[in-house]
Amino acid sequence: MPEAKILVVDDTNANLVALQVLLKPIEVDIVTASSGEQALQAAQENEDHIALILLDVQMPEMDGFEVARLLHENEKTRSLPIIFITANQDEAHIEEAYLAGAVDYIQKPIRKTALLSKVSVFLDLWSLRFGLEQEIEHRRAAEHRVEHLATHDPLTNLPNRRGLYEELNELIYRSRRYRYSSAVIYVDLDGFKNVNDHFAHEAGDRLLIQVAANFKKIVRQTDSVARIGGDEFIVLITDINRETTLITKIESLLREASRPIEFNGHRVSVSASIGVALFPEHGDNVETLLHHADQAMYQAKNHGKNTFRFFTEDINEKAHRQRELQDNLRRALPNDEFTVFYQPIVDGKTGRLVSVEALLRWYSAELGQVFPDEFIPAAESAGLIPELGCWVLKKAVETGAQWNRQFAIRLRIAVNASTIQFRNDLLFETIKEQIETHDWSPELLEVEITEGLLLDDSSEVNTYIEEISNCGVRLSVDDFGTGFSALSYLKNYPVNTVKIDRSFIMDLPGDKESEVLVRARVLLR
Repeated sequence: MPEAKILVVDDTNANLVALQVLLKPIEVDIVTASSGEQALQAAQENEDHIALILLDVQMPEMDGFEVARLLHENEKTRSLPIIFITANQDEAHIEEAYLAGAVDYIQKPIRKTALLSKVSVFLDLWSLRFGLEQEIEHRRAAEHRVEHLATHDPLTNLPNRRGLYEELNELIYRSRRYRYSSAVIYVDLDGFKNVNDHFAHEAGDRLLIQVAANFKKIVRQTDSVARIGGDEFIVLITDINRETTLITKIESLLREASRPIEFNGHRVSVSASIGVALFPEHGDNVETLLHHADQAMYQAKNHGKNTFRFFTEDINEKAHRQRELQDNLRRALPNDEFTVFYQPIVDGKTGRLVSVEALLRWYSAELGQVFPDEFIPAAESAGLIPELGCWVLKKAVETGAQWNRQFAIRLRIAVNASTIQFRNDLLFETIKEQIETHDWSPELLEVEITEGLLLDDSSEVNTYIEEISNCGVRLSVDDFGTGFSALSYLKNYPVNTVKIDRSFIMDLPGDKESEVLVRARVLLR
């Protein structure tokens, strides 16, 4: 408990000393001030400790009445009790003291007994007030602890079932209000009972604590993780904008659930079965969403564990096809399963071959022929596009150099580049390396970008586009007209070729509207 203080204010030093002597029997900490300005400062600095202010009325510059009024106007000091000390016994003078905010007054010469009696009363009041405030604070802290214990798991400090219901209700409210999809992910640890049976409950507890910490690391601040049973967790993911993003998050949960711990010289680990229910597709209330996620989780267990299932089969098929593609894509390059085809581009008037476009094709040893519109999005979500894109570029330049050596054919080769490849310098460095390695003319290489990249005004993208163009490599825009690009964007970038989307030329020359648009684009170049 902090010590109470008395602030003594008097412009005469002898009076300050005299008051300190008079108050000595009380053994209280005394703060002194010799002017009104010092008194205001001392009151602010010691507001939580001051039990009483003994304030002289007659002071130069700022008298006691003014000091009292200013203290009363300040929210932090308005409750500090003030006893005026004055030699003036005029009734009007005393009345002004009370109006200024005094709770009492003492006349000079000061009688010791009266002074000590009054001071003791205010010290007792301060102790009672401070004790009450402390009691209130302790009660609030205790109530907070009780509430936290009621809504949180004591082992992992995650929300328990009651806390989950509160957070899931909030998630449903936000999702409905802002009209976005959210996911309820039910995680059940496979083989957790064996951990407790073979390594005792201490190992199981440590494993649960690690799983909880791992899950918290991979979710956003807007998401939630709860533990609702011995080895059961619920993860709430808000604002889902792409299925592939959600699947990537689920795979991270599977991976983190199986991360081993060291216990008494042993590596202890489990796997997880995961069920997923989506709001609002699979339910619009807490009980339905949890029930459907639980059902999906049991389907995952029935399919061999260490996997996941969505509540509906059509999403299941998409999700597991996505995962199957990603697993096989990671093995495709080392297993030499990719091939580059070269699509000829001819002059429409003369029929002469002018260039070719390098097209990536995949024949999987396990899945058979997989078409680009399926494996390219899977490669993007798996983070494989930079590696694949550079592999195609190497193959294209290598093949072009071989045609030149063997057949004296110098053809321009166009290679597709994803927007993702303009986030670092890997593409540009690969281009430079291949040109030097194969003594390849830069103008015979064309990097094909999408019109969406033209809208990206980041300095990073602009830098790499400029560097690629400056080294002599051509740039082309694929499928122009399908996105949000305006013709004016073409003037902002060093674009050499514009490939008009097929939807504008399929019905030519009969479709007059398409003819006008195509003519405008051709004339612009």
